[in-house]
Amino acid sequence: MTNVLIAWYGHESNSFSRNRTDFSLLTSQGCWEGEEIITQFTDTPSYLGGMINCANENNINIIPTFAVENAGPILTDECHELVLAKIIKYIKQNKECIDGICLGLHGAGVSESIDDLETDVLRAIRRVVGDDIPITVTLDLHGNLTQEMAGLTQGLFGVKENPHTDYAVSGYEAMSTLINAIEHGVRAKTSVKPIPVLMPISQNIDGELNTVKEYFNTYKADHELLDAAFFHGFPYADGPHVSSSVFVTAYENSEYHAEVLANYLIERKERLSSIYRVEPEEAIDLALTTLSNEKEGYVVLNESSDNPGGGAPGDGTQLLREMLERDIPGSAFGYIYDPQAVQVALKAGVGNRVSVDLGGKIEESHFHGEPISLIDAVVCSISEGHYQATTPLMKGIHGTYGPTVCLRSGNVEIVVCSVQNQTYDDTPFVTAGVDLSQKRLVALKSSQHFKAFYKDRAITTIEVNTNGVNSNDLTSFYYKNIRRPIYPLDKF
Repeated sequence: MTNVLIAWYGHESNSFSRNRTDFSLLTSQGCWEGEEIITQFTDTPSYLGGMINCANENNINIIPTFAVENAGPILTDECHELVLAKIIKYIKQNKECIDGICLGLHGAGVSESIDDLETDVLRAIRRVVGDDIPITVTLDLHGNLTQEMAGLTQGLFGVKENPHTDYAVSGYEAMSTLINAIEHGVRAKTSVKPIPVLMPISQNIDGELNTVKEYFNTYKADHELLDAAFFHGFPYADGPHVSSSVFVTAYENSEYHAEVLANYLIERKERLSSIYRVEPEEAIDLALTTLSNEKEGYVVLNESSDNPGGGAPGDGTQLLREMLERDIPGSAFGYIYDPQAVQVALKAGVGNRVSVDLGGKIEESHFHGEPISLIDAVVCSISEGHYQATTPLMKGIHGTYGPTVCLRSGNVEIVVCSVQNQTYDDTPFVTAGVDLSQKRLVALKSSQHFKAFYKDRAITTIEVNTNGVNSNDLTSFYYKNIRRPIYPLDKF
């Protein structure tokens, strides 16, 4: 029987945070080892779910190793070395029977001394297995890609959608191509072409980026390519590989097709990246205007600049402060990260009142806002924070927000959690006992992924761009190491 080793090591690393991600923070949302991976991810809409399903359909024996994924400040070297050692341990133990390796990586990983984490992982694996064992890799749409990364594999396969509803498709394609390489000796090649454009985190459900996505999909089908993708890149890293890019995976002529698609994008660079900013006060005014014409339902305000899914702390207070000052009936905020405030509420108990400094504790100089002094807030609920995801991105996967409470101050119900994560769906509210059907104004911290759940449930969504390490105003960051010129920082 054919044996394929699988692993998932994904980290989206934000260089503009002053903090660092250690192993405890990296694994705060969970990690899985050995057979736990099969139990957790089989039949889920994840990279690993796609890999496992494809392997099962083709009677492939899976060797599960280690799986972890998160976003945050750059990794400590110690953390990176620990995760890499776990994966390498399994590879060495099974070296004599491995026929191929299928990896879930990200593409925007950075540690204290390594600015291209994925290439470092692939180099380390190649040092153990040599050049003959085929390796295929799945990557995130926000990866910052390099040709060396591609050259160490027999195929890169990328998420195309934002929100990322196609993880499993990417995993399936990577496993399918790997099986073909193992069983038939047919090996693909990936070519990468950087595009001199920095892009804020943007959806491609509609608009210009949807047009580009559909063009790539048609081009891929017409030319019978294994994969072709426009990667938006991750602009909150600062390294020589940071930019958007094109990659093409094919059995022949991958470089030619990548060049054609790169030229298509460069001609449209002004339409790919835009700078915009909607402050909390304006966002709430826009929401109230919308609600004045709607008797039922709620508007979602997403604070993209403090999205933990892009490495922000998730404890920013700028939008929440404005909501508390406006005190609009039917308001809910879900959620803010503050384990200290949670502990105060736990000690007080449900039904009692607490006074606490909420949020604004992580980034230096209170870049995401000063702590909010909540006075006599009511503890409405207490929960252990366990949930099963309802978002299409990871439906059915179990996770935890850690100890979770709901505090009510005036007309605003605030969900406070102990584990950093972005809000993908309704689970922070459900966990805290907040009934969204009774709300009019719902705020959360996420850039685009929340839309997979809320786009058909909310009246509309309004992006709020406060100060933060995930700000959509890319001109507000001081880049030291990226390639120049690059649009929109430079005009050319």
